[in-house]
Amino acid sequence: MKNKGFSLLELLIVLAIISLIASVAVPKYLNSMNKARWETSRMQLKRVAEAFDQFNLDRGYYPEFANWDEIATPTNILIKEGYIDKIPLKDKFGQKYEGYSKADTYLFIGHAARGRFALKYPKYYLKDGNFLSEKDYQNLMAARDQAETAPAASQGDNPDAAAPAAGQTPEANTPQK
Repeated sequence: MKNKGFSLLELLIVLAIISLIASVAVPKYLNSMNKARWETSRMQLKRVAEAFDQFNLDRGYYPEFANWDEIATPTNILIKEGYIDKIPLKDKFGQKYEGYSKADTYLFIGHAARGRFALKYPKYYLKDGNFLSEKDYQNLMAARDQAETAPAASQGDNPDAAAPAAGQTPEANTPQK
C-alpha cells in the first residue's frame, strides 16, 4: 500500500526553502517601500518649492509663512491662485514637514525614514529650490544664528552712546562749542 501524504522531512525542507526566500525578499521589499516613500516625499517638497519659485517670478517676492502649518492650509495664496493644487501637511512616513518662508527666501525640511533605514534615507532640506546636504544646512543655521546675535552685540559698540564717566552728569559728557 502506497502512502499518499508528505513525509515530515519533505515538509521541513519546503519550510526551510520558503524561509530562505522570505529572509532575502522581505528586506528587499522594505527597502524598496522606504525608498519610494522617501523619493515621493522629496518630490512633494520639490513641487511646493516650484510653486514658491513661480510665485516669486510673477510677483518678485515669496509669500511669507511662519511655519509649515500656515504653508499647508487650504486657504494658502499659492493654492487660491492656482500655483499648486494641494500642499501636504505630512510626508509619506506620516511625519509633519517643517519650514518657513520670508519675502526673499524659504526653507523646507523633510524627515528621514524610520528605524534602520534612516541612515540610507536621511532628513532632507530644500532652500530656494535646491536640496542641501546636512553639512550645508548646519552651516546655514550657524550663519543665521551668528547674524541674529551680531546686531545685538554691535549696539553696544556705538561710541556716541558712551556712558558718562563716574561722577559726571550726561551734560558734562557732551562736546562744547
